[in-house]
Amino acid sequence: MLFDKSLWDDSDPTYAPCIKHRKDRGSYFWRPPKKYLDAGYAIKTYKLEGTAGDGRDMERARHCRLLTREMLDWFEGETNGRKPGTWGWLIGRYVSDEYSSIQEVQPSTRKKYKEWMKRIENAIGEVLIDQTDFERMMGWRKNMQGNGRSVDYISRWFTHFMIVVSHGIKAGDPDTQSHCVRIKTIRGEMRIQSPAARSQAITWDQVETVVAEADKRGWPQLALSVLLRFEFMLRGVDVYGEWEPAEGGRGGVLFEHKGTVKRWVKGLTWEMIASDVSSFEKVISKTAKSLPEPYTFDLNDVPDIRRRLLSIPEAERVGPVIKMDDGLPPRSEKLTKQFKAIVRDHPDLSDELRLSDNRSGGITESKDLVEPMTLRDAAQHKMVSTTDRYVRARSAAANKVVSLRQKNRQ
Repeated sequence: MLFDKSLWDDSDPTYAPCIKHRKDRGSYFWRPPKKYLDAGYAIKTYKLEGTAGDGRDMERARHCRLLTREMLDWFEGETNGRKPGTWGWLIGRYVSDEYSSIQEVQPSTRKKYKEWMKRIENAIGEVLIDQTDFERMMGWRKNMQGNGRSVDYISRWFTHFMIVVSHGIKAGDPDTQSHCVRIKTIRGEMRIQSPAARSQAITWDQVETVVAEADKRGWPQLALSVLLRFEFMLRGVDVYGEWEPAEGGRGGVLFEHKGTVKRWVKGLTWEMIASDVSSFEKVISKTAKSLPEPYTFDLNDVPDIRRRLLSIPEAERVGPVIKMDDGLPPRSEKLTKQFKAIVRDHPDLSDELRLSDNRSGGITESKDLVEPMTLRDAAQHKMVSTTDRYVRARSAAANKVVSLRQKNRQ
């Protein structure tokens, strides 16, 4: 976003950058552009004094210029440890640059990346990039170990740290690029232990338990979501979607909170389901670019799911399939919280189970029934090696091989 020179010299006293007007209330507020919010600017919105037609436009404009200058000063790294040449400065660049790789990932993934960037910045934000060497990086690892951080946490920390390093190589100035290349080489020679593969999987009996408990608690949306994810091995985003900042128009399913408008995307909608509820057709979100042809899923093979869909009144069969009591798709990980509540309270369910285990549970149940290429396609993956990461209960497969070998000797 380009700002008028009046921002700095006040030559146009009516210039009010970043001002927003709520026509329904007649009130005004100042809001930073997305670039600065993505970079972590603390002020999300600022309510301005007065209402439309009160004659205080120039006062509000002056306030907007002041707020905008403070925002730009912060962004340039004069505060919060983001001085040029520090890791905090490069993290700010990574999060906010137009062509950064973080802009290309799914909104839910972007949110997780930002959380990790905040952790890294809190730890090393004031450290200069050119003063980062092998000894200092090993010191970071040692400090995390001393603070009781798990192998998984340390591995993820360095993984996300290297994403920032990669951005410095691609988008930094020549000095930053050379330092980041050096740091990438050092990291390549370091030994950071990888976490053990997740072994937890949900079984069909456990799915039935969760579904029955969800129905008992009046959470049919959770029951249907669990069944769809387990039976069709779908990702959560392809069942109940996700919310992303609404840009370019006001169409679709929208939700506004504290001045921020978000649009629901990628989830299962009634328009994708056949009129007789015998099947549904959907392009898988994660592989939409490389595998653009839609999958067609047969609902006749899963009578419980079909029965639940048919039980929804025809007048309500519009828009998102999974809707909460307020008529909107789930927000703030509502389904995850419901799932955790059930596994926490039920004696037959492990506290370690996650909502995402329904997808890996379906893949695990299928692994001995079909050959790998078929399972790869059923799991909506491009590579068999990707599908393999979702397989749990490997000891069962090992025991099956032993049994087959014994029978073969007879």
